[in-house]
Amino acid sequence: MRFKVVVTKVEVAELWVRATDEEAAAQKVKDELKTTWAYAGHWERTAIQVDVVETESEAIASGSAAAAPSGPMLLKLKDAAAELGISYGTLHTLMKDGGIAHTKVGSGKYISRASLTAFIEANTQR
Repeated sequence: MRFKVVVTKVEVAELWVRATDEEAAAQKVKDELKTTWAYAGHWERTAIQVDVVETESEAIASGSAAAAPSGPMLLKLKDAAAELGISYGTLHTLMKDGGIAHTKVGSGKYISRASLTAFIEANTQR
């Protein structure tokens, strides 16, 4: 079974912003948060709500332990490390030693979901 889940996470941060008025201050923060490198101080989680909004059954291929998770085919290194439940440094060492295959696109390095699965299968003790 697959479940479509909607997660709402509320986090709060207080910060001081230099601006000419309230509207300009609010716009300055909104513009900053649109960037991928945004930093707005210490965030405190105040609430999390998880709702299952849809369910669908799926066929699992014989011999397969589980269906591949949905999402992008290539993961950034920090996301791949999180998927494996290991640190970024450990993942980087595995890549450098040839323990896990990675793909280079431009100057960025990515790991495919297939490489994650292959790594897990190759290193599973039976």
